[in-house]
Amino acid sequence: MTRETRLLRFLLMLLLLAIMLSCGLLYGLSLEEAQASPELAHLRLPIYVAAVVAFVPVVASITSVFAFLETVDDGAAFSTRTIEILRRLRLLIGVFAGYLVLGLAGFMAATGRVHPTLIFLWCVVEVAALFLFAMVALLERIFVVALDMSEDSELTV
Repeated sequence: MTRETRLLRFLLMLLLLAIMLSCGLLYGLSLEEAQASPELAHLRLPIYVAAVVAFVPVVASITSVFAFLETVDDGAAFSTRTIEILRRLRLLIGVFAGYLVLGLAGFMAATGRVHPTLIFLWCVVEVAALFLFAMVALLERIFVVALDMSEDSELTV
């Protein structure tokens, strides 16, 4: 493990900790909301579970980034393994972005109302997810081209 990836690994661990704390905070908020809106209290658990399920592709993506850092540390950044990791990461981000769309539609259908702040927050997270999707797709393409160039140069030597 190199010094540069050690910092990234630490930051990823902090992100995982933040996700776990967010799940706990979200549970507390769901209890408060159930008391504030008793007519929607029956939706508290399904909405909480749906929100926690959204973290599954995020945690899997973080695991993929750990695998990518391990590949970089091994000196095999330009390998088929890296391309496989980036494809998996792109897929996970796409799943997360799609789940957000379904989640908002389901929430609107279940409750019949959505606060404008929630819609704005959803839009921000959706745009960020789509931006990450595009960046990982671009990075994947760069690594594919670099791997092809590396293989071509090995064949000509």
